[in-house]
Amino acid sequence: MKTLYTDNTILTQDKKSTCLQSDASSGSTTIEVQSIVGFSTNQILCIGEIGSEKTEIVKTHSSTAPSGNTITLASALTFDHPQDTKVYIIDFDQVEISWASTTGGDKSVLATIDIQADQKETIYKDTTKSSGYYFVRFKDSINTLYSDYSDPIPYSGYEDNTVWAIKDRALKATNEKIGDLITHEYLNESLWEARREYHKAPGKRPFRKKFNVDLGNVTTGMYKIAVPSDLEKPYTAENIFGIRIGTSENLKYYDKKEWDEDYRNVAHTTLASDYTVGDTTITLTNSRDFDDSGSIKIGDDTIKYSANNRSTGVLTISEDGSSNHSSGDDVWQNVSYGLPTKYTVFTEDGTNYYIYFNRPIDDDYEDQNIWIDYYRTLPTYDSDADELDEPEYDMFVNYLAWKIKKRKNEGLQPLDDPDYTLWLAKKNDALKKERLGQTVRFVPEISHLQ
Repeated sequence: MKTLYTDNTILTQDKKSTCLQSDASSGSTTIEVQSIVGFSTNQILCIGEIGSEKTEIVKTHSSTAPSGNTITLASALTFDHPQDTKVYIIDFDQVEISWASTTGGDKSVLATIDIQADQKETIYKDTTKSSGYYFVRFKDSINTLYSDYSDPIPYSGYEDNTVWAIKDRALKATNEKIGDLITHEYLNESLWEARREYHKAPGKRPFRKKFNVDLGNVTTGMYKIAVPSDLEKPYTAENIFGIRIGTSENLKYYDKKEWDEDYRNVAHTTLASDYTVGDTTITLTNSRDFDDSGSIKIGDDTIKYSANNRSTGVLTISEDGSSNHSSGDDVWQNVSYGLPTKYTVFTEDGTNYYIYFNRPIDDDYEDQNIWIDYYRTLPTYDSDADELDEPEYDMFVNYLAWKIKKRKNEGLQPLDDPDYTLWLAKKNDALKKERLGQTVRFVPEISHLQ
């Protein structure tokens, strides 16, 4: 038998709510509330706080709209509710449980059950399967709408290094359960607090170094490429260990001022609209830096023009190119392509960071891979199935145990708690074990010896 737990507490987070204006009795099909703003027909309501006794989920009437302070329900209340009880508008009223033989296999629905609103978690016990993976998602039974599926839940249970397992061990070690004080959200925040502390310790965590990552493929005229989305400190090259094109040697880093020098007297923009061979004009996003007449280069294609309307960005074509081009393609003038030997990192819009090459790439390298070695940032929380990449993950159980006790006793001092001291000891031991596996060599550049 497999028991599945679905967290109910997220259902009322950041949801529109009001309060009962008067007591509501079991069997009643209407409730009186302080405000009906935001309430309408065919909605799902949670009366009471998730996890509290007598909390229940009901639906508003399908045709009788709320009026004054009265909300008409689709069915009678099961429980009595006192004045001032919270009433939430929530998205879902059921949990659907599915199963698949593999994580990517076809899912079959095992059951659809009502959310157990008087519990922090909705519990389902399956006796039909003995292997494979479960998936749960919330359901809106009125509109037949669904939340995203959960991550796959293995029948055999979560691995020891998953978020769920770390939290479960800490709860058992302190004889605690998820409730109003100790919540999944609190434990997740505390776990990432510990992971950040370990991640930011002096040095770099060797297990977060990534090598030979394919960043993308060369196109002729390419002069930049986005940094990896998980690069630590993407606004700097500090955590880039190497970048190379195809089988060439690693590029050398240089700063933005030197990069500016390499592109002095080079005009650059992008196409504002598609270009087709035979067009009499071509429109650039900005042609103000381009000559009155001359030629432009798009990829390995050269197009000549006789006039430049700088106010519209329109060039009058005097000699066609050989290829069609798309809006957004890079447009150059006075440029020399080649194999880059240097790179820098910066952003033009304050948000998106790129690796910039010291020259656009020549067509000799078209379609070659751009390889990068770099240090990745700490992964963010996605679900309880997340696997921690730290080899010594047991230390986080002690940190969470300490945080649970601290949550219940604000006066508890860190060094007075055995779990906190164990966390410190295990963290320091883990840091001592780390080896970067890299040899650092310093080669002086002394011109008179060359």
